Amino acid sequence: MAHGGGQVPVSCSLCEENTKIEWKCLNCDMLMCDKCKQKIHVKFKFAKDHKVVSIQEVGLHAEEVDFSSISCQNHLKQNCFMFCKSCDCLVCPLCISETHNGHGLVAIREGYEIHTNKLKTGQKNIKTKIGELKKRKAEVKDIESSEHSRLEEIIKKIETQKNVLKNEVDQHIQKLKSEIMKRWEALHLTTKKEDNEVTLLIGSLESQNSEVDEIIQSNDGKRVFVDGVGLVKQMEETVTQPCTKFDSIPTFLPGEITAYNIGSLGNVSTKGEIKIIKQFCSELTSIRHIAACTEDTLWIKDKNILQKVKIEGSRLNEIYHKEVDLYGMACTPSKDLLFVSLGSALKQISCQTSKVTDSIYEAKQGLKLSAVHINPDGKVSVGAYSGNLVYPANGRWVVIVMDKSGKHENTYEYDRRGNTIFTHILNITRTKKSYICVVDRLSKNKRGRVVILSEDGDVLNTFNGNSEVNTDKNPFQPDLAFTTHSDIIVVTDFSLSHILYLLNNSGHFIRWVDTRKLEISTPFSFSVADSGHIYIGCAVASGSSDKAKIYEVNIS
Repeated sequence: MAHGGGQVPVSCSLCEENTKIEWKCLNCDMLMCDKCKQKIHVKFKFAKDHKVVSIQEVGLHAEEVDFSSISCQNHLKQNCFMFCKSCDCLVCPLCISETHNGHGLVAIREGYEIHTNKLKTGQKNIKTKIGELKKRKAEVKDIESSEHSRLEEIIKKIETQKNVLKNEVDQHIQKLKSEIMKRWEALHLTTKKEDNEVTLLIGSLESQNSEVDEIIQSNDGKRVFVDGVGLVKQMEETVTQPCTKFDSIPTFLPGEITAYNIGSLGNVSTKGEIKIIKQFCSELTSIRHIAACTEDTLWIKDKNILQKVKIEGSRLNEIYHKEVDLYGMACTPSKDLLFVSLGSALKQISCQTSKVTDSIYEAKQGLKLSAVHINPDGKVSVGAYSGNLVYPANGRWVVIVMDKSGKHENTYEYDRRGNTIFTHILNITRTKKSYICVVDRLSKNKRGRVVILSEDGDVLNTFNGNSEVNTDKNPFQPDLAFTTHSDIIVVTDFSLSHILYLLNNSGHFIRWVDTRKLEISTPFSFSVADSGHIYIGCAVASGSSDKAKIYEVNIS
């Protein structure tokens, strides 16, 4: 839109000569001298309906925006004198007669104010954006500053780890040298002892040999028959030859240096928000185990009863139930249920027939099962043990990973130093990185830890609780662990059942959540559906007539 941008002395809008302004037409937005008001303005169409006020009423300033010399872009010899709101442009009399007749026409002043307000609004938005960008710039600067401080801190930690490792390497090398020197000294003493014994035997035999030579060379019959007889008897005696078994010096087997030994860089997520989606009421008093079979089908179990239920609205309708003892369960990709019972093989309930059979997944070697986890790709991981459930463990504790056909792919039992990893495997889950997360109970009072293993069997991390929650009175007693679709590991606490610990996929602590703030009371069991939603089975207080609830939640 073309307009005059200068500030000029005000003159009459009609005669453009008289500078003695006395009137203003608010409709035409025109300043007029008294003569033009009386002679010209009254001839305008609808002038009788216009509001003309004394200049004193509008507070004339010495200078005002000049709209009188704005040339029409379509009719160069005409000046614009009105604004078309319909077309958002200035118009001259010819424009009105040709195109804009019947449009929303207003005084130029009003159009000017409309555009000025748009500019001011745009300017306000610009200032707001500038403010936001400046704020963001300050945030970026703060992030750079904090991350640079973090960089320096991490470098210090890396240097500290280097020194710690160097000292440990030096100590270990010294220990190896000391040990091999002791082995050498023991070997040297043994060889020296036998060398002395052999030297004495050789000396004795050489003495006998000289005496025999002397008798033979003497040609003395008496000596041959008298002295020779004794020598013959001595020579016929068996000489015991030393044959000491020497312990050979061991060879040196160079160890492998890995990121596990040194440390690695990893991002520790700060997410972990929990949102309730739905809740359902069951017919059980506690949901000790839960497994999501399909989007609308769950397996749930209390102390004795195993149920298969279908979600219909806010109700759970039973479609199967059976009395069974089990200590863990999970659904296969084909929707069959595998569960841990007494014995070395997982039991199976067919999705099609509901028949209970032994599955193809067996620990073998006389091992009994304690836990089960099934990957989306169908791989089955089990915890297995031999001996009795005592502390410290008196038998083997292993994690076995099997493929879909039941073939054993990996067995995890020892760390790189040859030490057993597990004490009592309660629960297993896996991450998208194929890390294996094991809830390992350490003592009779249920104290424990969470062990994170790589697929190669390296112990990547251990989580031993959080000092904000766990104390001597409330020790860390991990009970269950599961992995969300966003690869967050969630760990429950046996005694602090309302506390959930959220870890990233490497086992680093993110945060803890109090489920009471979400109005989820006594969470007992968990299962992740294909949709990513998580089902939480709860328990009710002892003696209560209420039924246990199930919550469908999302953890991001």
